[in-house]
Amino acid sequence: MLPGDAVVLRLDVVMRRLAMAGFVGFGVGGLVAVVLALFSGSVSGVVFSLLSVAFAALILLALRKSASSLVISAVGFSVPGVFEVRWTEVTRLRVYREKRRVGRWMHWWHYRLDWTGSGPEVLLEDGEYAYALGHLGGGARLYAALTRFAPAGVVEFAE
Repeated sequence: MLPGDAVVLRLDVVMRRLAMAGFVGFGVGGLVAVVLALFSGSVSGVVFSLLSVAFAALILLALRKSASSLVISAVGFSVPGVFEVRWTEVTRLRVYREKRRVGRWMHWWHYRLDWTGSGPEVLLEDGEYAYALGHLGGGARLYAALTRFAPAGVVEFAE
């Protein structure tokens, strides 16, 4: 997809920050725990510490595989290297806003696109195409970009 006069929105900003904090916490904490467990001679401590380091490695792999941006242009919308949907393939596109909780007091808005059409088969869920976008720094930018580039009457906002 050629971006041209495209709008690029960052994906999963909050999740990336939380995942990075988890990676640092589990990675550094696990390494310190391994050293302390080796000096104390505790076999169970070493196993638990290595599991913590392994969990940090899984978080890092998830960060590397996660999409970094959504490109919306006159051609369609895509996450480079993950999927591409052209406007000619879309018959209806809905933007959903959901409140996602982080802990007891924190939350962030999570935006999801559902569309019907003939896009990539790997994204088909229950007869509709869906892609979770995470926090985009405000759904107004997402909705404005979609309505700017999409054919008239295709985009709907639903809560």
